[in-house]
Amino acid sequence: MKQIELWDYYELSLNGPVAGNPFIDVSLFGYFENNGRIFKVRGFYDGDGKYKIRYMPELEGQWTITTKSNIAELSGNKDNFVCVPASRNNHGPVRVKGKTHFAYADGTPYMPFGTTAYAWAFQSEEWQQKTLKTLKANKFNKIRMTVFPKSYNYNTNQPSLYPYEGEPKKVSNEFTFDTWMLKQEDIGFDFSRFVPEYFQHLETKIKQLDSLGIEADLILFHPYDSWGFARMGEKYDKLYLQYVTARFSSLKNVWWSLANEYDLLDLVGQKSLGAWDEIGKTVQSEDPSAHLISIHNFYDPPQHKDTTSNWYDHSKPWITHLSIQTDNLYFVPKWLDQYQKPIVVDECRYEGNIEFGWGDNSAEGMMDSFYRIVLRGGYASHGETYIDRPDTKRSIWWAHGGELYGESYKRINFLKQLLDDKKFEYVIPMATEGPHWELAAGSSHDGKQILVYLGSNQPEFELFDFLPQNMHYKAQLIDTWNMNINDFSENIDGTTYFHLPRKKYQALLLTKVE
Repeated sequence: MKQIELWDYYELSLNGPVAGNPFIDVSLFGYFENNGRIFKVRGFYDGDGKYKIRYMPELEGQWTITTKSNIAELSGNKDNFVCVPASRNNHGPVRVKGKTHFAYADGTPYMPFGTTAYAWAFQSEEWQQKTLKTLKANKFNKIRMTVFPKSYNYNTNQPSLYPYEGEPKKVSNEFTFDTWMLKQEDIGFDFSRFVPEYFQHLETKIKQLDSLGIEADLILFHPYDSWGFARMGEKYDKLYLQYVTARFSSLKNVWWSLANEYDLLDLVGQKSLGAWDEIGKTVQSEDPSAHLISIHNFYDPPQHKDTTSNWYDHSKPWITHLSIQTDNLYFVPKWLDQYQKPIVVDECRYEGNIEFGWGDNSAEGMMDSFYRIVLRGGYASHGETYIDRPDTKRSIWWAHGGELYGESYKRINFLKQLLDDKKFEYVIPMATEGPHWELAAGSSHDGKQILVYLGSNQPEFELFDFLPQNMHYKAQLIDTWNMNINDFSENIDGTTYFHLPRKKYQALLLTKVE
């Protein structure tokens, strides 16, 4: 009997018809049974007469599978396997833990340190391998990437494969906003016929990320589209969602991001704001493995409750966590309290020198954002948008992956290593209101260590009156930019001012004196 590791994936492959349109003519499901529990899983057509059903088992023991289909030769097939314990490095999919944090399915804490390389999977194989090599050498454990190709400034090349049969009727090597306003008669693709090789390639990339311990935050829709994939209509949107969830839900490192900048899709006439609730419910119902789901904004969130805004209702039950674009980082504790869900600031302005305000942050600013977000109880994603680095016409990390040329990623690596070394399984935010707006502070889950970040502030004397009463701490002074840690001569409590050297981008690691 076949053995499948817990949280690995089982695949049943069947031969079936090739005539007609197998993507819409054939209905195929697998019924997976374990100790009286039955899970219904949609199958999909993988080309060349091959039909597949995949499932990620989360229960050990013996499983049986029975297929049902409107095609006789695909119906009534049976198989079985034994699900065995997970191996050492297999922790399962990431799930929400304790309302506002994350952990792997086996309980191992997970703290997202993300990056963004939207279209890295659509570059040359050499460039993809360069991206994976860069990821392996750094501490990022989540990457935002698109399922569809992307058309935008500095990213106008056509992909070598398209997700659907057909070809674009209009091809331009110059980006203009008119490309997003594509009319129905200008669309050259048949949205009822997928190209399996395209999605097979994406599967390979997701698996390669998993081998590096990196979560694939898959963006299902985005407005940067010159092909019509953002304006397929409700019927073909649903067919697409069923297809990608059937293919990818069995991969344990998948996250679903319904959209990059959902509100911009409405602005350019691609998808109405009202469509997203049905899209979210569809993804949730079609994914038998309950992967994480978010939706990502373009416009700034409202600063007051009575402000008119297209800000999405993140309290909807299918949304597992917030994926936010903002550089107003003081909202993180407010959102944690309001939504009782994890907060991931996936765009807090990228390090680079692109001509847009969202991509001209300094390396110091990118590093500063990470510290402030994490110590306020949220999670952050990095991005890099330099346009004057070697081979930059095709190697801006934010779009293409490849190599990193900036400086913030080194300091982000340092922060991640610091938190790992000091056993910060997750951060409890402190100093989130009142006079402490100028700093960020968080404690480890057991409260024995506190990390306080002063950023660009340079106080000569300081008082941390947010510290627990009657507690005393020894301290280490951290130079977050030069990435060094030195013992600090003064003990600290919440009642006495202490002296600090006047220097930017300092932090203090406080350890409770028992």
